[in-house]
Amino acid sequence: MEIINGSEIANEIKLRLKQENEQRNMAPSLAVIVVGDDKESLVYAGLKEKATEFIGGKCRLDLLPASISREGLIKYIEDLNENNDVHGILLQLPLPGDLEQFTEDFLNTIDPAKDVDGFNPRNRGQLFQGEASFISPAARACMEVINRTKGTLADWGITLVGDSFDLIIPLAIVLTRQGSRVSIIPDYKKATLPASDIYVIEKGEPLIFNDQHIKDGALVIDAGFHWNQGKVCGNVNRDKMTGLSGHLMSVPGGIGPILIAELMNNLCQAADR
Repeated sequence: MEIINGSEIANEIKLRLKQENEQRNMAPSLAVIVVGDDKESLVYAGLKEKATEFIGGKCRLDLLPASISREGLIKYIEDLNENNDVHGILLQLPLPGDLEQFTEDFLNTIDPAKDVDGFNPRNRGQLFQGEASFISPAARACMEVINRTKGTLADWGITLVGDSFDLIIPLAIVLTRQGSRVSIIPDYKKATLPASDIYVIEKGEPLIFNDQHIKDGALVIDAGFHWNQGKVCGNVNRDKMTGLSGHLMSVPGGIGPILIAELMNNLCQAADR
């Protein structure tokens, strides 16, 4: 299988955005809200900050204590909604402790016009009509890879393994609206995968998928994330896919960098509006 380099695609997208922003003298501004001191959340926030600066924008990391109340966080988001110097707002998930149960309340508070993650319920709902202000960067990242590899989407058979609101659900809606035949397997439990032209595999055990599960000639996008024997890996065993033709985007260095690049794409659209 031909391995797709996600970092190269991401760099290409970010460089294009940087050049466009320079030409238009535009500096997109992103506010990333991080609640608590989870190290992984801080790492992801730092990557988004670095990407924003690369494209010529400005990023503010708003670090809030885990003890903040539901009302306090809602008020904080509302203030950012009213701040004309902020074009995009992102709430780093998951939230700590008791705040997690109110995640939908917080996402609903973010102005849909600044919701660069595409997580506001209004944006998620308007996907069905093709009218969402923003599509989630994870879904956009997969679409970027599919379009580059397979071209037109009409009548492709596509299998999605997972059920997440940030990737699988929006991706299924977009693909269906564009004429593809989409099968969704919410969770993989030794089930037989349909013979498909494209696979996006978010759920499963580390390295569980191999050439016995995949149709020859398919595009496989591994969207899983695991720590396995001290290393980052996905759901697809890259070493056991070599007997197939087709394309594979594996972990690490796959969909993650493109996701951040597509977040920057959304941010530039928000600033342009």
